[in-house]
Amino acid sequence: MKIFRYYIFLLIIFMEADEAAAQRRLNFEFYTGLPYNIPLPLTISQEDEADLNLTAKFNSEPFNIPIFWVWRISLWNGGTAWELEAVHHKLFMANNPPEVQEFSISHGLNIITINRGWNFSALIFRIGAGIALAHPETTVRNQTLPEDGGIFHWGYYLTGPALLLSAGKNFRLSDYFYVTCEARINSAYAYIPIKNGSARLYNVSLQLILGAGASFINL
Repeated sequence: MKIFRYYIFLLIIFMEADEAAAQRRLNFEFYTGLPYNIPLPLTISQEDEADLNLTAKFNSEPFNIPIFWVWRISLWNGGTAWELEAVHHKLFMANNPPEVQEFSISHGLNIITINRGWNFSALIFRIGAGIALAHPETTVRNQTLPEDGGIFHWGYYLTGPALLLSAGKNFRLSDYFYVTCEARINSAYAYIPIKNGSARLYNVSLQLILGAGASFINL
């Protein structure tokens, strides 16, 4: 009888181990969607000139090439996950003052975050923190910033911190594939160069995104 109880005990342990393993999965997701940029303060400083202070309005043109996209890799263990996420977000100033001939970040205010995710009541909630990597294209007072500066002379600059809050839902097509939608807030602070100066801007973007995902289970 003691041996029988011993085998039952081992069976329960193995079953629990198998169940825990089945809950571990690696997900990959890709999205596009619609961002809306809240008008926020922008300060432009240039040598020997007065600062320009305005409330900047930015469009995003999400479906013009290069499109607005989000990709995410998630390692789930039960109902929680650690994630790596990247967002390609574009900004085009819509209310340029006379001194500003061009102010855009069309190759991306790229936001890279580490997220924590929770599956709760059929919804997935996320919070993330990371950095913003920007590729500015600016002409201020007829002075154009060259696009061969920054990291590896590719025109990209580390500009400041970024935060993410989101809530989404997955709709399973099979054990391995699903479609997914999400409402989210991306925010970032960017300190970017201009010719003979710099610009400081805040971006808070409300985003509705739709995508597809794939799961690799029992990792």
